[in-house]
Amino acid sequence: MSVEKRRLEEEHTRHVGWYRWGPYLSERQWGTVREDYSADGDAWRYFPHLIAPTRAYRWGEDGIAGFSDDQQLLCLGIALWNGQDPILKERLFGLTNHQGNHGEDVKELYYYLDATPTHSYLRMLYKYPQREFPYARLVDENSRRSRHEPEFELLDTGLFDDDAYFDVFVEYAKADPEDILWQVTVHNRGKTTAALHLLLQVWFRNTWSWRINAPRPRLWAEEEADRLHLEHPRLGRRVLHLDGQPQLLFTDNETNAPRLYDTPAQPGHYYKDGFHDRIIYGHEDAVNPDWQGTKAAGWHTWQVPAGGQVVVADGCAWTKSPRPSSISTPSWPAATPKPTSSIPNSKRKFLMPMPDWCSGRHWLG
Repeated sequence: MSVEKRRLEEEHTRHVGWYRWGPYLSERQWGTVREDYSADGDAWRYFPHLIAPTRAYRWGEDGIAGFSDDQQLLCLGIALWNGQDPILKERLFGLTNHQGNHGEDVKELYYYLDATPTHSYLRMLYKYPQREFPYARLVDENSRRSRHEPEFELLDTGLFDDDAYFDVFVEYAKADPEDILWQVTVHNRGKTTAALHLLLQVWFRNTWSWRINAPRPRLWAEEEADRLHLEHPRLGRRVLHLDGQPQLLFTDNETNAPRLYDTPAQPGHYYKDGFHDRIIYGHEDAVNPDWQGTKAAGWHTWQVPAGGQVVVADGCAWTKSPRPSSISTPSWPAATPKPTSSIPNSKRKFLMPMPDWCSGRHWLG
């Protein structure tokens, strides 16, 4: 019996929890009926991509290379900045139904490469340009075209000419259902050295803003800067071990009401878009200096040489075995099975309990 078949047997007979953690985050939570509380039922305009960095989701989360528990209470995902883009790349960009000449359409390049049925190993590739991402051009050109014309795709913009992009490989591997390694490998495919900011983010789905006296999870770091501590009423206490001595950032997964609705700013409040303001605009007061919150990240910055690569391996060894140095380490032979298919990598969990959604009550999963 292969190692993966043994895991499946354990899960189906003893429910040991191999399915508890997996690639459950949505590729897109913005612009969905799940988040639509508009008066006219226009989900696209009610919650567009433009405000997704700033407004907290209610019923789920999204992210690039997203990974979470099966109720999306605790989420992992990457964020990127090339020093050129107007926003931090935390989620996939796409056209809404009225922007695309053939309807809604994601405008990114990403591929699910390997996966096992129990999510003991997952691998995906995201291609991140080194030039400024053409958000407005993609919207304008596709909106201009008729339905009889071809779509204007990301490759048509010339963004990847001269191979000026990064290949960002993201892998997750499990030693057992609760011991997880998260590794990111970045290759500069261009002909010159290029700047890259990489954030390995961990955050809690916002389950506390919708009910009075709802329990609030927390993330924090102590004197040691090589680990994050996590505590959730349902998940208990856990530790995320950090690789490469990143700068730690903390904020809260909450709507930036002063920015969206022009309400008075409240001292000591931190918001979902805090990392965007800190990294792109240099606003140090956008993140919590006390190293605590409900959203955190290890911020890595590099000048990646032409043809070079960088590797970061963070161990989500939830209070169990010490983390290995990389996914290929001999100490974790069971964590690198031969993948059977990339199909399990596209498994998603959509949270939308209809009675609670219709009444506006919040559901914890």
